[in-house]
Amino acid sequence: MQVLKSKRLMLLIISLASIFALGLTSSLAQEKTKFAGKRYGVMTKTEVIELDDTEGHILSLGESKGIDVTTGDQFVSSGFSDSVMGNGTHWGYSKTIDKDGDVAFSPFKMQVTTTLSPQGKPITTFQGTFSFSKGTGKWENVQASGTFKGRMIGPETYMYDWEGEYSTKK
Repeated sequence: MQVLKSKRLMLLIISLASIFALGLTSSLAQEKTKFAGKRYGVMTKTEVIELDDTEGHILSLGESKGIDVTTGDQFVSSGFSDSVMGNGTHWGYSKTIDKDGDVAFSPFKMQVTTTLSPQGKPITTFQGTFSFSKGTGKWENVQASGTFKGRMIGPETYMYDWEGEYSTKK
């Protein structure tokens, strides 16, 4: 009789542990949602320091503002770059304000490439990655990351397409 009670108790404990483990695994598995957009921006501030070590080597600090034409979100990006003849790396942070006033902060990093067209005009393209570092409202407790790819479409104007995935932290 005692053995039967012990087996029942052990079975109950194993069952409860299994249910707990499955529930914990389910709650830890975060459903990821895809999101994407197309943005246009304009440089609003730029500071450039020319270095004397290599022709065309500059450090720059800048700010740009723009809109995501897919979502209607507004953004402000600030960043700095280290480039030679228009080729190099650019790092920064973007603040996106959605139509409800909720904000997402996103660090980003990108590679910038400049080539010359057959007419001798510069063609500047860029691609990179972003993530979310903080948010308010619906973007609070959201983890996100993605990629983007774009180009300059005027002297101070650019456009890019972006895509990524996000999930809510539990």
